[in-house]
Amino acid sequence: MIQMLKCPSTTIIEQQTSAAALCYLMGKAAGAGPFYPEPRQAESFHWSNRVFEKGSNLMAQGEARSCVAVLLSGWAFRFQTLPDGKRQILDFVFAGALLGFGSGHSHYYGVEAITACEVATLPSTQFKRLLIGCPTLALQVAEKVADSEMGAHEHLTGLGRRTALERVAALIVELMERTQSSKCAQSAGTLELPITQIMIGDALGLSNEHVCRTLAKLAKKGLIELSRHALRVLDPKAVAIEAGKSFFELSGNKSKLDDWAA
Repeated sequence: MIQMLKCPSTTIIEQQTSAAALCYLMGKAAGAGPFYPEPRQAESFHWSNRVFEKGSNLMAQGEARSCVAVLLSGWAFRFQTLPDGKRQILDFVFAGALLGFGSGHSHYYGVEAITACEVATLPSTQFKRLLIGCPTLALQVAEKVADSEMGAHEHLTGLGRRTALERVAALIVELMERTQSSKCAQSAGTLELPITQIMIGDALGLSNEHVCRTLAKLAKKGLIELSRHALRVLDPKAVAIEAGKSFFELSGNKSKLDDWAA
């Protein structure tokens, strides 16, 4: 039986979620295919599902690291807030993202829901025991951590060395690729953008006005079309070139870009 507990910003679904099914979701989201821990491991760990409303905190910066979460659906972002209240968005996350896993006693970042989100949570101590007992899952987590590190390096390079136009274009390309792989996009050539210009600015270190002008420049060049809730990419390859992507990078992602151009 599933018991629904109503809260102001979250609905907690009290249920025992199969660790094997959750591992499948993680592997599928990462493009690694399904994999399952031993049945005994799956039976030993019980995950709790929670549904968070848009704008609510999945995790708070500085709170005790008590659990690990896997995002099952929705859009969210990791962020850090400075003492003066300024916010830096670290990255945007989609289904399959692993949240709250790391060293230390508290979270160094917060996570906010951009849309309604469903997450599966497991106490950190139990998650570590699960990794010890399931090498396949441990390798998958290691790959996720490595992917996150590479993304952080790319983001830092963009902030330090790309122009405003290149930063915005690079973010569009990144979201195109990631939403396509996680099936968040609703139709070929169209990227549904629940993120706001303020979020884009907080992610790229740009003011809201600068983001608005930069998007207008891309639209004027005929690369994108803007509407209230969607951004349509008319020429994915040209947007990638605006982002400063090399020929090698474009060749490596040719199939993805062709899919978006279809």
